[in-house]
Amino acid sequence: MIRTSNNSIGTPVLRFAWSLYDWANSAWSAIIITFIFSRYFVDVLATDPNTGTLVWTWTIGLSSFVAALISPIIGSMSDHSNNSKKGLFITTCLYSIISIGLWFAVPGNSPLIIFATIIFLGNIAYEISQILYNGQLKTITIPDNYAKLSGLAWALGYAGTVIIFGAYYVLFFLPQESLFNLNHETFQNIRISFVITGLWIIIFSIPLFLCLKHQPSKLRTEFNIKAPFINLLSTCQEIRKHKNLAIFLLSRLFYTDGINAIFAVAAIYATLVFDMNTEQIIILAIGTNIAAGVGASTLCFLEHYIGSRKIILVSLISMTGISLTILAISDATLFIILAMSLSVFFGPVQSASRVYFAKAIPDTKTYEFFGFYSFAGKVSAFIGPILFGTVSFAFSSPQAGMASVLILFVIGFFIMLKVQPDQVL
Repeated sequence: MIRTSNNSIGTPVLRFAWSLYDWANSAWSAIIITFIFSRYFVDVLATDPNTGTLVWTWTIGLSSFVAALISPIIGSMSDHSNNSKKGLFITTCLYSIISIGLWFAVPGNSPLIIFATIIFLGNIAYEISQILYNGQLKTITIPDNYAKLSGLAWALGYAGTVIIFGAYYVLFFLPQESLFNLNHETFQNIRISFVITGLWIIIFSIPLFLCLKHQPSKLRTEFNIKAPFINLLSTCQEIRKHKNLAIFLLSRLFYTDGINAIFAVAAIYATLVFDMNTEQIIILAIGTNIAAGVGASTLCFLEHYIGSRKIILVSLISMTGISLTILAISDATLFIILAMSLSVFFGPVQSASRVYFAKAIPDTKTYEFFGFYSFAGKVSAFIGPILFGTVSFAFSSPQAGMASVLILFVIGFFIMLKVQPDQVL
């Protein structure tokens, strides 16, 4: 990987390949974590929905927490070795193969804890890949293009999700007899989506791995296993010198946790509250991802002129208001419309967060600081999903669980008010 400098920056082909990786990896979060497997886990694999919801939310929460604990070390190791390509390749292969392996998630074949453990490992691999991927933004383009490239990547991610869901729906749900004559009684028509997801990730990750060129570390000393921990301590001390950056990370900790919780339980909530079936969930997924793609591709250009912080604040206000409205309705069609409106702001708030952070961090510690970026977004990530699952289980009410999650948006918003506006490039 080539480090950022005035004379060394990624080619247009590399930048597009980097953006295309979002197209690839979004399938994991959309199909496995948010829409299809999560619902399958709760509604089919689990003995009852309440228990399934509790196990699923704890699985996602704990996997995010573990990923947060090791994220600074992963970032520090990448900076030390100057090699993010190898780590990204290994983690991408791991969670894509796990996705393919979920074809064997047949009801009654294995205890629920087995499938929960598999998802636990796959989600850790996915989260680690995001550390390495996010850190590459600063090495492949100039600061003036951060917002545009980050927004393009988010938009491609949502576009890819729409296409994979659309293909899945047309091939396996729309015809009276699905492709390959899959057995609906054993849920083969659903389990095939997990195989498609794994292959999708592998195929569309290839351009980035072909374009990325590993540059040997400039450090003459051999790699020392203690180095990541020494650098981690150094980063802790460095973060303390950047008060505004620390406040930003604290704010993002809360609102990102709320977003992750919604991602983890969206299909579960739709199933339990509105009794939506898999076909309706696919329609919901397509609609929300189209809306999210539009939001990511349009608001990123506005961000270029008004700044990342304002985009984050507007998004948080909008997301909180729409979510409160969703809690008060009982019509499935209206829910889909409001969910699409909510999704418009998911891409921009995450893209703007990445851009704000990229502008503020030192050039020499890109991956190490992005390790902390992931840490700040994931260290409390267990709170949102676990909060939803536990409150829903205790009150036998998904609405109560969702209401508890919205508190995280409110906290994040008020902390963000204390963050200094970023420089408009």
